[in-house]
Amino acid sequence: MSQQTSKPNLIFILSDQHSGDWMNCAGSRIVQTPNLDALAEGGVRFTQAYCNAPLCVPSRMSMLTGLHPHHTGVHGNDDYLASDIPTFAHALSMGGYETVLCGRMHFNGIDQRHGFGQRLVGDITSPYLGGPNTRYGALQGTAGQGMRSIEAAGTGGSPVQDFDEAVTRGFEQFVSEVAASGAANVATANDNGNASANQSGIAQAKPLFVTVGLYGPHHPYVAPPELYDQALAAMEQHDAPIPKDELRHPWLEQWFRKLKADNITPEQLRTARAAYAGLVSKLDQLVGRIVKAAAQLPGDTWIVYASDHGEMAGDRGMFWKRSLFEGATHIPLIWYPLRESGDRRLKRGATVDAPVSLVDLAPTFSAVTGSPALPQQDGNDLSPLLFASEPASAAAPGAIDWQQRAVFTELVGRQDSAIRAVRRGDYKLVYYHGFDPLQLFNIANDPHEKHDLAGDPTYRQVIEELKQLLFNGWNPQALLDETQAHSANHHFLAQWGKEVGMGPLDLWNQPAN
Repeated sequence: MSQQTSKPNLIFILSDQHSGDWMNCAGSRIVQTPNLDALAEGGVRFTQAYCNAPLCVPSRMSMLTGLHPHHTGVHGNDDYLASDIPTFAHALSMGGYETVLCGRMHFNGIDQRHGFGQRLVGDITSPYLGGPNTRYGALQGTAGQGMRSIEAAGTGGSPVQDFDEAVTRGFEQFVSEVAASGAANVATANDNGNASANQSGIAQAKPLFVTVGLYGPHHPYVAPPELYDQALAAMEQHDAPIPKDELRHPWLEQWFRKLKADNITPEQLRTARAAYAGLVSKLDQLVGRIVKAAAQLPGDTWIVYASDHGEMAGDRGMFWKRSLFEGATHIPLIWYPLRESGDRRLKRGATVDAPVSLVDLAPTFSAVTGSPALPQQDGNDLSPLLFASEPASAAAPGAIDWQQRAVFTELVGRQDSAIRAVRRGDYKLVYYHGFDPLQLFNIANDPHEKHDLAGDPTYRQVIEELKQLLFNGWNPQALLDETQAHSANHHFLAQWGKEVGMGPLDLWNQPAN
């Protein structure tokens, strides 16, 4: 068996802020996702996949390391992942892979690789605190969480669309060169992280692990006009946003107050929601192009699609992320065999309903590629759920009871307090430090989380069991103190970035116009 057959190419498409239900195959009728649907139809779709933090940087660093945020020390978007924490890119590089990052990963600091061997396109956000940023022009401020993004919602172009086009073209160019040369590593990255067409003479081809990092469908909520119009027309017939809660939890009440989200008018909600739907449809078009390009690669090739977290998109009157509702924490996760010839084959047209999360990707990537396992892991290898030849039953020797395995999502910071949710089986327990009470939902029966069961004595035992899991090794006050202690350092480094800095590093080379 050839090297490329025994070690398949892996193309990992990672979007930003794509909620798990916003695909046709997941039930949405207001987006157009034929390409993602095709991946789901021909591969394995995880219907209950979660991020481990409803915020970009902590979620992505947990995904890369296989560790929960309280183990990485990355809680907010200003935190840096320590370079002495290994990632799955390190593992796959040691496993014989050419590891390539094309586009977004939201690394903070001078280490813009964290194990990736090369980078084809830089990032859309500043590589360090206080450093240079992408120019948004009239859309300045719309990428943040706040009313500015809602007020500017509508149709048109944006730096997000331009960036994702550059990332997709960078991948297409790279794969075209690979196909032309017959080798699996023919491009190198130049100093500012943009694509280079340099052909490198590699004596022996390596299997490829390429992460294609897109920024869509992250706000600004500005979509191409034709996709916005299609979404708006579909919403007239098929849309039913989850209404606002009549009585809001105290933590949620302060969330609305801080962000002034009660000021969002029905028309603004409709406009921003339609724009988000249009951005999801645009994302799907890019996924189609990436998959088509990947088909040129020599050897067996698998596609993996996921997002770093979700988006509330108008449900409950909320937008953005930074909450523990399903809209913000439930993500898409699909594995698809583009080409495979070995004995170990992915399931076709399968859905997995057991709860999983992004920390499971690192151990899975290592396992399926025969790469070294990272020394510390909070996740589990998903292979028994992916391959037709492997047992997924809890009765199998040494097997995991996937339905009863707990998955977690958490967030810590001055803006959010310390919040955490645990999902096990059908139940989800939510804790807000400093805000009573706990919340308990049966996600299977109540996917919109409208019926809080925490006050029902029938569920006392369920709550106690989930509380033990939620607080095991997780100390909310200690984590809040830790983030507070770092704030002065962040402020100082941001000043250094503004006054001195290190230039653009891996910032995307935005077109002059």
